[in-house]
Amino acid sequence: IALVEPLSETLSCHRELQKIENLLNNIDLSDHEDLEQKLVALTQEEKERRAEGDALIEERGKLKGRLESIVKSFKKLSDEQEDTLNIVEKCEADLEKLHANWSGFDLDTCLEQADIAAKSLNATSAESELQESESSLFRYERHVDDAIKSHNQICQPGDALVYDAFSGELDQKLFDRIVKLQQQIDNIYNRLKNNILLEKHQQLKQLKESFNHTFVTNLCHSIHQAINDGKRQIDLLNQELTNHRFGDDRETFRFDHEWVPEYKEYAKFFEDVIKHPDLTEGQTLFEVKLSKKSIAVRDKIMSMLLDDDSDKALRELSRISDYRNYRQYEIYKEVEGKPPIALSEYGTGSGGQLETPAYIIRAAAITSAFRFAEGRCHLRTVLVDEAFSKMDETRSREVINYLTESLGLQLVFIMPTSKCGPFMDLISNEFVFAKVPSNGKRGELNTRVLVDRKVCNTEKIKALWANHKRTVYRQAELDFLAELESIEDEETLEVPVD
Repeated sequence: IALVEPLSETLSCHRELQKIENLLNNIDLSDHEDLEQKLVALTQEEKERRAEGDALIEERGKLKGRLESIVKSFKKLSDEQEDTLNIVEKCEADLEKLHANWSGFDLDTCLEQADIAAKSLNATSAESELQESESSLFRYERHVDDAIKSHNQICQPGDALVYDAFSGELDQKLFDRIVKLQQQIDNIYNRLKNNILLEKHQQLKQLKESFNHTFVTNLCHSIHQAINDGKRQIDLLNQELTNHRFGDDRETFRFDHEWVPEYKEYAKFFEDVIKHPDLTEGQTLFEVKLSKKSIAVRDKIMSMLLDDDSDKALRELSRISDYRNYRQYEIYKEVEGKPPIALSEYGTGSGGQLETPAYIIRAAAITSAFRFAEGRCHLRTVLVDEAFSKMDETRSREVINYLTESLGLQLVFIMPTSKCGPFMDLISNEFVFAKVPSNGKRGELNTRVLVDRKVCNTEKIKALWANHKRTVYRQAELDFLAELESIEDEETLEVPVD
């Protein structure tokens, strides 16, 4: 009985619920579908508008950043322009100061040229030109300082120039000193120009001193030094040649020399002049005491200098000045156990035998000049034209091996193609030049030159060359044996029959 009432209420509720569901099922919702579709479309459009709004906000931020950057650039350019104007004003003020001290300076023309040049100015090239100009000014300042010192050493006390030491800066003070220096030079020039006798006397004195200085210092010292240098070069070459031995006989070569009688007198005179102590104390060549032979040589040289025929005098002085004329040179070939042989008397020597010492001596000269014994880095290339034209194959190969293997030189030699075969196993690179007719005229030439370069495989060439030699030797041996057999057969046929 207690459950009847709740079950009754539940049944009533269920019935009411079915009624409501029936009513809902009977409701017509077709009128609201258009609204639903519009709601979906508007929702999608709202999303798109929101995305566009976000993009515009982002673009606005970028433009704002660019605007701020442009504003900063404008401000920087404005500041730089103001600084540039200040620099221009300062430079114009400096030019006005220069104009005040230098009446010959045209300020207006300089400013006009600067305005024209500024319109097409390139900063990089302008900076480079500025650096070059500053370097030139520093160099010119040193030249001016050296010239002033030289002038003050030889001028009269009243003509000495006053020039303060250079501080190292190209400033207004330096310009003022240069202007004052120019004024001093103009005053001295005008004073000397108005005093012709003083000018001529000074010129004669300077010419006399210059002649004595030139003759003693330049001519005598130079020739004496050149003679000694020539002897020293011979000694160095001989020292170098002692290390150069060639061929199976271990040949060596050396230089020797002897004085030419005429030039020996000149050399003795130059030596007396150099060693004379009074010449360094202000006395001239005509005031010091010399030996009779030296005086005769001095007068002879003076007559050459004062000869009316200047061409003849120059030829004679050139002959005397050439240190190579002072000695007669000879090259000796030395072999162990045999007396030395002078190459000038080597009448029985063939062209190849005479050409061999030429290569050895030239190689010694090269090693001496390039100082192969000093340091580690040297130029080791030798170019030989018409190579070994007078030598046989064996001697040529010995010379090549000597230059390349013994001396370590890079040898570039030139010879006709027809004669290069025996040396193919010695070379690493070959350049073949051929002149052929040209299809069209090229300038004044109807030919052109073709160049073919070959990089040689030296190992393979040597192997082929050795194989070829063996083949030739074997063929010669077979030919010899065949010829020997034919001779034996003939002798057999000629035996008389009893």
